[in-house]
Amino acid sequence: MAYPKFILTSDGRIRLGMVVLHRHLLEPGELCLGGGYWSINHAARQVELSGASSDYGKPQWSRVAKLLLPRDYEGYIFTWLTGGNHQPLSLLLPVEYV
Repeated sequence: MAYPKFILTSDGRIRLGMVVLHRHLLEPGELCLGGGYWSINHAARQVELSGASSDYGKPQWSRVAKLLLPRDYEGYIFTWLTGGNHQPLSLLLPVEYV
């Protein structure tokens, strides 16, 4: 069964999808630096990322220089849910929509 999963690639790209396994989100030649699950609140224009990939573990935010977010969600705030708190990813790293 497919679930809403995301990965963080070595170039800082966040890729969202409905997949069975996190590795199904990888393109050939990409390296995954972790992943987890996502949900979207369109009314609040927020994408919440949380959890960890059973294949790759938690996202390793410190290993990328900037985040490349899907252009389809430009204007949305991407947050990382940690310890019950929503932390905007733009406070961790520069963000670019591609």
